[in-house]
Amino acid sequence: MPYIVQKQRVGMKELVDEIIKEIETRVSSGWYSEKDVCGNITYAIFKLIKHFYAEGRWYDKKDAEKACLSAIDEFNRRFLHPYEDKKIEQNGDV
Repeated sequence: MPYIVQKQRVGMKELVDEIIKEIETRVSSGWYSEKDVCGNITYAIFKLIKHFYAEGRWYDKKDAEKACLSAIDEFNRRFLHPYEDKKIEQNGDV
């Protein structure tokens, strides 16, 4: 879950916002296209998990998987599931 305590968010939001701003700048300047955004986000995520989890025991490395899957689950819960629920409402359940 991304709901870390407010105290732990200090500084983290600014770092993430800088990455977002840099990617948006590169897209708007034509350095790379909208289609390149996915690869760049994937690169940044991989570099983070590699840095923190490549070494260590198996269950330490599973934390990398847990972090990625938790982020995916949260994205699905907040953005994909409501869309699917709307379509069920509009078109009926299977």
